[in-house]
This record gives sequence, structure tokens and C-alpha cells, in this order.
Amino acid sequence: MNGLILVAGGKGQRFSGGKGKAQLRVFKGWSLLDYWQVRLETLKDLFQDVVVVTDSPMDLENIKVALPGSSRKESVANGFEKLARVDKVLVHDAARPLATDSLFERILAWLDLFPVVVPAIDVEDALRKKEGSSTVPFPREDLMRVQTPQGFRYEVLKAVLETSDEDVDEASVAQRLGWEIHVVEGERKNLKVTFPEDVFLQELMFRRLEGIGWDFHRFSENAPLILGGVRIEDADVGLESWTDGDVIIHAVADALLSTLGQGDLGTLYPNSQLWKGGSSTDILADVMERMRKKHLLVEKATVLLLADKPMLKHWIDPITRNLSSLLNAPVYLSVTRSEGIIGKDLNGMISLSFVNCVEVKR
Repeated sequence: MNGLILVAGGKGQRFSGGKGKAQLRVFKGWSLLDYWQVRLETLKDLFQDVVVVTDSPMDLENIKVALPGSSRKESVANGFEKLARVDKVLVHDAARPLATDSLFERILAWLDLFPVVVPAIDVEDALRKKEGSSTVPFPREDLMRVQTPQGFRYEVLKAVLETSDEDVDEASVAQRLGWEIHVVEGERKNLKVTFPEDVFLQELMFRRLEGIGWDFHRFSENAPLILGGVRIEDADVGLESWTDGDVIIHAVADALLSTLGQGDLGTLYPNSQLWKGGSSTDILADVMERMRKKHLLVEKATVLLLADKPMLKHWIDPITRNLSSLLNAPVYLSVTRSEGIIGKDLNGMISLSFVNCVEVKR
């Protein structure tokens, strides 16, 4: 059984002036914590227990949260206290978002043979050492740059955290206590977010995707009018559909499916007994689950509704707020009329949606 402690409680003095770099939304509008909320889903088969050390809420099932301490060791200890009794524990810095699943897997595998495993890479730069007011060349041949995740057998990390000894990382303390440290090849792209200039990592963390969808439903006097999951109470006409006829949600769901490349609304949610008379919010929830499995986040949704009746001006805000909560993203809704361009009013409503999404890379 494996456990993971994700340390995301650092103050980030060099990156953010002490504001906490894991929370700052500077990576294409997302934060490191936003990234890890999706990324942890890809690691759930490797780790049966996960603790995130942060003072921010985490909206994830089966993820524990521990408060950061005044030092790295105290933060890791707080996370360890919340961890179940597992066999192997990996400690990873949230500031290293590009560590691959393969690196996590390799470190876990080597823990079968060694009590402590750390990844490291060779130093490729020429080095100089300060000597008084001058500098002299310094050999790099025997130097390595240590990374995370660092792996420990449970009882080893427990002993490390119980000692008063403290260092830059737990592996250094473990070595002083007598345990053998096994070094495995790290990853060049496993860079650490340290300085403001490091926001360039966003190009390796995220990939932008766009989608477009549309829907049309005729009016029906025998159905309620539901738009964006909101029942329009003062409407005297509804929309004909095999579901509740929510033309806005149908267009948004279709746009999301276009980013996934998984077909359209009519193919995946046909006029069948399963969806007959069903709520369109349930369909959207299913599409959002498909998004989650593909590690896609909705960045924003723009919706245009063409409707000659009823008057919807006072319903725009409630519809926008509700749809935004369903997508967990900003929504921009415009409502317009056809102005008789086809010679008469529309006998229904047309909705067009554009969505901007972000894929979390791993």
C-alpha cells in the first residue's frame, strides 16, 4: 500500500514575495493547486492514500488535507500524521508539477530494495566557487541536483520525522541516521517553480482546447421552459424535446463533447428510455465526468441564445450564475432576437456555445 504527501504550503518568498506560490493563478489563469487537483486523479492507481499539505481547501474525494507548519519538516510531519499506515511513502513538492507518472512508479519500485530512494540529475553547468571577493572554478563531476518525489519506507520516514534533526530534505536526515540512500535518474523537465520567470512552465503544464456546439428546439405549450438549469417561471411556452429541452445546456454540452472528440449529444444521449424526460443538468454532469477523466478543465463558456419570446432580460443573471456553478467556470450569456429576418418570429430557440478548455498535461 502506497501513500503520497504533496507539500504545497511553502510561502514562495522568491516567487511571490511570501504570498504562497501554490495558490497564485499565474499559470494561464490557473494555480499549482488547480493543476494538482486534476493531476492527482492520474495517480490514484499508484497511491491508496494521499495527503496535501496546504491551507487552501481541496475539492477532491478521498484526498486528505493537512495544514502547513513553520518549516518544511513540520509540514511533512503534519502530512505524515494524517497518512494511513502504508508500506511506502513518497514526499513530493507541489512546485514540481512536471514529474511524470513514470518517475513516481520507478521510485516506488526501487523501494522494494532500498529504504530511501531519491531522483537526481547531473549538473550540466560550469560552476564557480566564491573565495573572498573573487571566484574560482569548481568541479561539477561529482555533483548532482536532487529532485522530488523522494521515497521512503514508512518506518524510515517515521523515524526521520521523530528526530530533532532537520535539513533541506528528509533523505539527508535519513542518511545521517544510517539508512542507505539509493539515487535513481531524475528527469530534466522535472523543474521546480521558484522564481517569477518560471511561469514559462505553463506551456508544459497545460494545453488549450476550444469547442463549439449548438442546439435548436421548437416551442411547446405542454412543457416548462428550462434554460441553463433554471426554470423560467413566468414563461407561457416551453421547448419540445426528449429531455427537459434545455437548449442552453444542450449547446454547452455539445461544445464540450467537441473538445473531447467523443461524438455529439444526439449520439451519446439519444432519444431512449434512459434519457427520456430526464434533466439536462444530469447530461451535463455526465459530460463533465468525461472531461474529468480526460483531465480537462473548463476555462470559460460563451453562449448566444436566439429567442424571440419570452422576454428573458431579468433571467440572464440567474441562468449565468447557475450554469457557471455547474461548469465551475465563468459563463458569458447573450440573448438576442431574430428581428423577423426569416419573415416571421422563430418557432423555437437556437443556442450557440463556444467553450475554452485546458488540458492538464502529465
